[in-house]
Parts: sequence; C-alpha cells; structure tokens
Amino acid sequence: MSLRATRAIVDRAIKRRHRRAPTMPYAPLPGPSDGPRLSQSAHGKMQRAIQHAWADSMLRKYGNSVARYILFCENEGIEKDKRLPASEFLLCVFAASRVGEVAGVTARGAIAAVKAWHIVSGAPWHGGLRLRYTLRGVENLAPTDSKQPERPPFMATMLDILEEELDQNDPKDAAVFASACCAFWGQIRLGEILSTAQGSFKKGRIPTASDVKKPSTRAGSRRLKLPWTKTKGARGDEAMLCRQNGRSDPIRAVENHLSINDIPRDMPLFSYQNKRGDLVCLTRKKLLDRCNEIWARHGFRRERDTPSELEERQSSCWQVSVLTWSKRWGDGNQTRSRCTGAALTYSRHYMRNTLICRWVSIIL
Repeated sequence: MSLRATRAIVDRAIKRRHRRAPTMPYAPLPGPSDGPRLSQSAHGKMQRAIQHAWADSMLRKYGNSVARYILFCENEGIEKDKRLPASEFLLCVFAASRVGEVAGVTARGAIAAVKAWHIVSGAPWHGGLRLRYTLRGVENLAPTDSKQPERPPFMATMLDILEEELDQNDPKDAAVFASACCAFWGQIRLGEILSTAQGSFKKGRIPTASDVKKPSTRAGSRRLKLPWTKTKGARGDEAMLCRQNGRSDPIRAVENHLSINDIPRDMPLFSYQNKRGDLVCLTRKKLLDRCNEIWARHGFRRERDTPSELEERQSSCWQVSVLTWSKRWGDGNQTRSRCTGAALTYSRHYMRNTLICRWVSIIL
C-alpha cells in the first residue's frame, strides 16, 4: 500500500459523518466464530459500543497514527499478517523509529493509537515491559526543541479588553463575550459549552438556554448545568457563575446575550443570530478568532491553537490562576502540590461548586 493510498483511507474515514474506529480494510473484525456462538445482532451491538469508546477528536488523531504505523510497516517490508496483531518487538521498533526526533508523549500517543486499533479489531495486544522501557528511552532522548515553551496565563484584564472592544448590541459579539466570561469565571473548558459545528450541535453535549438556572444568591449568582464534561462524560456537572463587581461580570454578560439573541430554551446557550436572522452556534474557532483579533491589537499575540493545544493551555492557565490566588493568601506551596495531576480535576470541581468562587473572583 502506497503512502497516497494510506492517506486516502484515513481521510475517507475522518470525513464520514458517523463515528468510525481507526480500522483498516484488512483488519480482522470480530465475528461469531471469535467467541461463543451468539447472534450477529449481539456481536454488532458489541462492535458498535467499542467504536464509541473514543471521542471523535481522539479518533482523528488515532487515524493519522495508524496510517503512520502502516506506512512504517510498508517501508520495513512487514507482512500484513504480522502487523495485526503486532509482536512486542515490532511495537518497540515502531516506537523507537523516531527516537531523537519527537517528544516522548508523541511516541506514547502513536502506540496508544495502534493499541486502540487492536482493540477495535479484536486482536490481542502484546505490548509489555519491554515496550514501556522503549517508550521511556524515547522520552529521555527527546530533543529540547520538541517541548513547547509555556504560554502566558489568561488574565481577567483580557476580559476587560473584550468588554471594551466588543459591541454588546451585536448578536455575535454578545455571544462571544458571554461565553468568554462564563468559561473564565466558571472554570469551564470551551469544548463543554461550545459546539464543534456552526450549523448543528449534539444534543446532551453542550448546555442549552434552559440549563442556566435561576439566581440562587442575593447577588444574582447562577448555576450552569453542563450536560457533558471531559472528566465526567455524560454524567455532567454544574458550574457556579458568581456575580462580579468588574466589567467582566458573567451574569450581566449572559443576560445581555440572551436578551439580544432571543434563544429558545432547547437551543444551545451560546448561539446567535447571523445577518440573515438565522440562529447559528458559536464555535470555538469563531470565538478564538474574534478574541485574538482584539487581543492582538493590545499586544497579546498568540500562535493559532489547535484544539488539543487549546485544552492544554486552558488547563495550565487555570492552574496558574489558582496558584496566584493561593500565593496571595500565603499558601502557595500547598496549593501547588494539590494542583498537579488528577488533583487538579478535584480542585476544578471544588471551585465550580462552592461559593468560595466568589472570594477567588474578587481577589483575581
């Protein structure tokens, strides 16, 4: 299989609207003969469930890595029946094929994609101790330029700039400002409140206008229901939107947005009326393009983020914000240890669901 043919297979799989696992034409799909003699319907449901175990964005990344693995096998003359299932030796050689060129996380991601391909295809996985040590070696030999420099943190003053530059009577600008304020003060990932497409949205994935609850405090703070989150999935979560004294008050921004765009209760919260009067979804790209356009004029120049880089930067900015707050309270070392790894998720959940957000917002 040539490089052009391999890329064509991956591109077709990515462009399909329905979710697809990163399988290739010669991958042995599970059938009734692979286990107990069950009906085709039972096996079909199992295959469907497995294919929905990964997010769409993850499948796109995995598809590219699987294509790279197949191209590697083609160049090395590996027979097709030796590629799936792959021996641990082959996996180690593939993992080390770009040693000294890429970061360790890149090699681990490629191996994770090949493993997902094995799982979907019903093939046994032979990765073990030797593969783990190979990946560790690739990480130790990663070039210095493979690591991106830390990005500056997102600050509340940047929201003040948006409030000053955006036209609050413009439907799109009102939606941009409201979503930016909610994401910052509510500590919400953009993927949890914004649709990936302008003309459609996944029901139960992003909040609708009905998910903004009534004021729960004398100051008018509200809870925002999140139908889906990165850490809890379909179980969802709630974010506390606390009233702010400054210009970037999320309550005032959301109320202005809802009054300008007149959004039905069952439509996405952050949608707006275009010039033709049609209601369209605000996407992450449109939000960032509009914000970066304004921030660039004030000296905040950033490179364009990919979705994965955006999520990573947003998490890092959240960590910096918590550390800033903790240092002002004189407890920076303790909070730093709490804001690493899985504990950062707990900190985000704690800050979302307690009124201590109100005190943090005043300090920041």
